[in-house]
Amino acid sequence: MDFGFFNNRFSGSVDAYYRETKDLLATVPVPAGANLSDLITTNVGQTVSRGIEVGLDGILIQKEDFNWNVNYNITFQDLEITGLSLGNDPNFFIPKGGISGGVGNNIQIWKEGFDPTTFFVFRQVYNQQGQPIEGAYVDVNGDNQITEADKQPYKKGTPDYYMGFTNTLNYKNFDFSFTFRGNFGQYVYNNTQSGNGFVGAGTITPQDYYSNLNSNVLETNFQKNQLFSDYYVQSADFIRLDNVSIGYLIPGDKIDFRASLTGTNLFTITDYAGLDPEISNGIDNNFYPRTRNLVLGLNFSF
Repeated sequence: MDFGFFNNRFSGSVDAYYRETKDLLATVPVPAGANLSDLITTNVGQTVSRGIEVGLDGILIQKEDFNWNVNYNITFQDLEITGLSLGNDPNFFIPKGGISGGVGNNIQIWKEGFDPTTFFVFRQVYNQQGQPIEGAYVDVNGDNQITEADKQPYKKGTPDYYMGFTNTLNYKNFDFSFTFRGNFGQYVYNNTQSGNGFVGAGTITPQDYYSNLNSNVLETNFQKNQLFSDYYVQSADFIRLDNVSIGYLIPGDKIDFRASLTGTNLFTITDYAGLDPEISNGIDNNFYPRTRNLVLGLNFSF
């Protein structure tokens, strides 16, 4: 649906979508009893993706020497696995990426009714001061022992919704624009903390400090790694100043000249403790961080 008011000074659009995807490929183990190395690539299931996208445009000021335009967009999304073709058990699931490759593959699952980036973890137990207790997890099934059966689907690595906000201003020959962008409702498994944030991961030294450890060890004081604790599944909401640009146009009889300065990825507002909360697969494995760029532009128009 598209709409416009006040001679289209305020306009927008609303789009809804629904998509079914079938016969998805995955690498999974062969039937029960096989070796872990016996993996096959096959069609395993289907997903449903649904959402609503809203875009709004407004001309706030429209004068001879000054114009101000605003654009805002928001997208709500939901992705769900609706079928897995292996196994008849309603609790059947497949570790994402198969069952080999370490925690980076096994921390997420594919299971009917859940997002494909859902984490599969133990529920951490905390003391009265709110600190995690090493090796203490919730006995979900009540059998007085902590086993794989006590792992639970918990949070997901994809956002519930995205937002973007852009302003464009022109004053005589000056132009200025900036864009904010944000993701909300997403979580990240902080594998940089879980993989290197415990005392046993450090180098033994005579000095009175930890060497080569993630600083999170100072909060947990874990002696051993707690790879599948939901303690490391952390909120990764963020707002990022994605782009700022300022320019000046010098018109000429035959040549127009424009100078501009543009900055990208200038700062990010987030509570996430890692380098960057924007991780597509939901697993922070110490990836190369996004760069911050400043670009000077000189343009000639003939």
